[in-house]
Amino acid sequence: MEAAEPYSPQIDQMTGELEVNDLPNDMGVYAVYDVADKLQYIGLSRDIRKSVGGHGQAIGIAEVESLVCTVKCLVLPGQGKEALKGTWERWIKDHMEAGGEIPPGNLPENAPGADPRWRNKKQTKPALDLGGAKGITTPQEAMMAVEKAIKGNPVLLFMKGSPAMPQCGFSAKTIGMLGQIGVPFEAVNVLDEEANKGVRDAVKEFGQWPTIPQLYVNGELVGGCDIITELHESGDLAAQLRAAVNGGSSQSKESDESGAEDDGNPLGPIDIITDERRPTASLMSRTLDENFSLRMLLIQDDSAAHEGDAGALEMGLTSESHFRVEIVAPEFDGMSPVQRQKKVFEALSEVMPKVHALSLVTKTPAEVLQVAR
Repeated sequence: MEAAEPYSPQIDQMTGELEVNDLPNDMGVYAVYDVADKLQYIGLSRDIRKSVGGHGQAIGIAEVESLVCTVKCLVLPGQGKEALKGTWERWIKDHMEAGGEIPPGNLPENAPGADPRWRNKKQTKPALDLGGAKGITTPQEAMMAVEKAIKGNPVLLFMKGSPAMPQCGFSAKTIGMLGQIGVPFEAVNVLDEEANKGVRDAVKEFGQWPTIPQLYVNGELVGGCDIITELHESGDLAAQLRAAVNGGSSQSKESDESGAEDDGNPLGPIDIITDERRPTASLMSRTLDENFSLRMLLIQDDSAAHEGDAGALEMGLTSESHFRVEIVAPEFDGMSPVQRQKKVFEALSEVMPKVHALSLVTKTPAEVLQVAR
């Protein structure tokens, strides 16, 4: 293992995905260490880069940064299966002779301390074909196909790309969270105009939700990537999905805001942009200021990180195309996450055609005050 070259994969701050482009895409043996430099898994592969990327998706965004910190790789080009296996066995033996234990990822599945995620495979089930043999020929047929799919599948994700090959960062992040939970789900590729012609527009109209991905559970819109992330981090998403596939309710628990009082003062910076060089951000901040009693507003332009993005280029956008927005306002009191975001999208109806991707976080003053306590 001393001859292995170490690599330090980074985390994409926009999608939460593990970036593995620096790892070799050759056959060889590799060892993965966590943030505490504890060995988690020793593997052998015909494509180390692909295998480590698969581990990242199986582990999920909540833990991947702490579990995949360093990867030591020994490239063995042109070697046969027996040579790879022999090196792999020697690494495990050397590790144990040096006083180490069998890594959690290499333990038998039912053994104490085993972490079977290291050998899990990402979902390769193809996305649904809503058009069927006859195809979709009209917007009305697209709308009917969307409604039928939502009613017929307990957990359904409308996404860009397929589970095996997401075609945008938000769809990839959502697939990672669903994969981590491990509940079976169906997906619809809204970019597949042959199988799902018109579905991209139809699903947006059906749920009055302007962005993709969209997750439906038991026929109800859960939301997009931002809401899904919040629910996943709180544990509510797993509960909703498991209840749905087992025939239970998909409703999430309501937050308890008792004891938190809003005195009307700012709870953070209020980012009102007035810059003629940033017309979209300026219009966005002005519109939100006019429609909400802002206690905090943060607008971050992430366009530079997505330079050349295919979706933005498709829309003719070359700048100010990707934003992250956080809003704290009392108007969100008593609203579900979906209702909150719909309220913001309605206010930004003039701005949304100018934006390719909007990451949105909405909070009430009481929620912010609870965290502060």
